[in-house]
Amino acid sequence: MITALQEVLTGPQGVKYGSLPIVPLPGDDELGLYFAKHLLQILKDKGIYRRDNVVVRPYAEGGCLKIVEAYAFSTCVEHHLLCYKTTFDRDGYPSYPVLRTMSKAQAERVLACEDFWKGLPKIEAVNPARSLSIDEETGEMSLLQPGYDEKTKTLTLE
Repeated sequence: MITALQEVLTGPQGVKYGSLPIVPLPGDDELGLYFAKHLLQILKDKGIYRRDNVVVRPYAEGGCLKIVEAYAFSTCVEHHLLCYKTTFDRDGYPSYPVLRTMSKAQAERVLACEDFWKGLPKIEAVNPARSLSIDEETGEMSLLQPGYDEKTKTLTLE
């Protein structure tokens, strides 16, 4: 289980990169599933979605969704969190975290992890521009605002 209190980057690195949450990369005796769930907790409301079992991001200029590839994922998440690896001193004690971009292989594992993509908001329709929506229960019409509408699972781009 992920703790409620998230460790945040501070000090000189915080000045350089911003005070973003930091997430340990999986190492020996750690599971990738926990890493994927940790990323999900931070990213689930950051404009990353799923279409069926594929992780996607809006591409407003093209009025469509783009599949998130592993290389792009490994760096795009760095707008919202930073990954690190713990180093150890000569005696085997943890010394300090070293920031790292997650590897392509690790990004592929996260993107393929069912627990990760199932936790992202699901998109069933994409509107390149604002459009009318009709509530099936009440028949009430409304103009969809740009962004994600949870009720209709629709992403409106403009």
